[in-house]
Amino acid sequence: MLIRLKKRKILQVIVSAVVLILFFCSVHNDVSSSWLYGKKLRLPVLTRSNLKNNFYTTLVQAIVENKPTDSSPDLSKLHGAEGCSFANNVAAHDSGHDSDLSYESLSKCYNLNKTVQESLREVHSKFTDTLSGKLNFSIPQREALFSGSEGIVTIGGGKYSVLAYTMIKKLRDTGTTLPIEVIIPPQDEGEDDFCKNWLPKFNGKCIYFSDIVPSKPLSDLKLTHFQLKVFGLIISSFKRIIFLDADNYAVKNLDLAFNTTSFNDTGLILWPDFWRRVTPPAFYNIIRSSIDIGKRVRFVSDDISPVSRYDPFVSNSNDYTPKERQEHFLKHVPLHDLDGTMPDLSSESGQMVIDKIRHFNTLLLALYYNVYGPTWYYKMISQGTAGEGDKDTFVAAAHALNMPYYQVRTKFEFDGFFYQKDDYKGLALLQHDFEQDYKQYQKAQQKVKANIEEFSKLDPDYTLDNGFLKTLMVNDDGSDLDIMFIHASFYKADPWTLYHENRFIGPNGEQVRGFRKPHRYGMDFELFLFNDMRGSFCTTPKSQVIKFKYFTDKVNTPEWDAMCEYLTNHVNYLESTHKEAMGEKN
Repeated sequence: MLIRLKKRKILQVIVSAVVLILFFCSVHNDVSSSWLYGKKLRLPVLTRSNLKNNFYTTLVQAIVENKPTDSSPDLSKLHGAEGCSFANNVAAHDSGHDSDLSYESLSKCYNLNKTVQESLREVHSKFTDTLSGKLNFSIPQREALFSGSEGIVTIGGGKYSVLAYTMIKKLRDTGTTLPIEVIIPPQDEGEDDFCKNWLPKFNGKCIYFSDIVPSKPLSDLKLTHFQLKVFGLIISSFKRIIFLDADNYAVKNLDLAFNTTSFNDTGLILWPDFWRRVTPPAFYNIIRSSIDIGKRVRFVSDDISPVSRYDPFVSNSNDYTPKERQEHFLKHVPLHDLDGTMPDLSSESGQMVIDKIRHFNTLLLALYYNVYGPTWYYKMISQGTAGEGDKDTFVAAAHALNMPYYQVRTKFEFDGFFYQKDDYKGLALLQHDFEQDYKQYQKAQQKVKANIEEFSKLDPDYTLDNGFLKTLMVNDDGSDLDIMFIHASFYKADPWTLYHENRFIGPNGEQVRGFRKPHRYGMDFELFLFNDMRGSFCTTPKSQVIKFKYFTDKVNTPEWDAMCEYLTNHVNYLESTHKEAMGEKN
């Protein structure tokens, strides 16, 4: 009996070893399994590092090989072409420029030469073919690439490490316990004090590009600025990530973000920008995506209300000839209200929630758009409008690959102040709780479906705000959905710059409060920021201040002391006005 048990145990070990070997063969598809049948059995020298090297080398090679060969056109010349009436920066609620946003108008304003368009389509197709070929990594392979489970990712380096420092403190202040990775770009590597001494105390670590990506592929791409974000998302060790810009502060606990219906349904959560989308038909031709020019499916972000509620050409279709209807859709309906296009509004990428396993190819295609963003895709997708950069490359990649995503429907709020009359300074975008938004969106769908006859009637007073956002996308008691993020992109919490630019100081030298909506996020956010900056960089002895590279030549100077005085004065002012700001009685 004992002998049989020993034999069984030996057999189990052998079977386990064979399974492990076969797994390595399946994971490392660049290595032949023929060695299994050689005269001498030996374990392969295959590691996660080998897999990563193969992946990044193949990825960069595919990007470099499929570089657009033509020079991008001059936007000013395109927009100056005959018949183009390009409307720059059309706001979410603005319906006065619908004709300027139409298929016909955007075609005239970004009229690409057909030969150039075909060339772009060819290299785009070759790259996407690579995604289903050499880069067609299986789920186990994708899992093997990323050792971590889930966490928060931001981009550091230079002053962004200073911003990330306070952002991380705010994360922990909300109760969020998820691990954090700060991606340090190649040109900013170092930050030893921040990365090795401070960050681990907050369950965080730095990720250096050079530790993940082989040196040659990294040098071949020459990434800068916006391009670093998407590559940072890829090299992060997490399989599921919440990305936050370093100047973006969570005001809610994010620990359950991955256990939400919206994330499980789509694997990619995005938030809206303030501006209407201006991506031209040329882009859809390049990605081989068809647009149904005879089918309207939404009014900006309202894809719940029947089209007959807001479009008289649909509501009273019998009153118009086929030619009139076609002209209406081509000339007067915004392109991105048509079926087959990316929905309005444009995206704001200061925060994203991404399942990297599910959206693996989405990120790789987004990287392709970003590598060739400055020369082609930024200008094509955004046409020089506000915030042009990486922000719309994620939704564009998901759309091109027909992958699911959810963009929060609720329009963000502003926070800011007036230095004086007619001199408003918008400091932050307040973005809403994505799961609340998704559940409210589902409830709104049910409400419209249950009252379809009422909602199908033409409403001459319909607007995006009154017809959708303030009626269907609010809580049952009429209150607004919760704020989840304060994206404080202007002014950034960089004490050195705040002091030198004399921020939050009025025209007569008086202290001014900048953030005026503490009731929306339940705290005195400005006091938190300035208290933290003063405590970290001023009340702490200079020898103990974190040795950020950004502060290398600044700490031991008279100007540093002046900066600290500036911070102290503003903290004192904020403390003296705290109760009033929070609506508390004395």
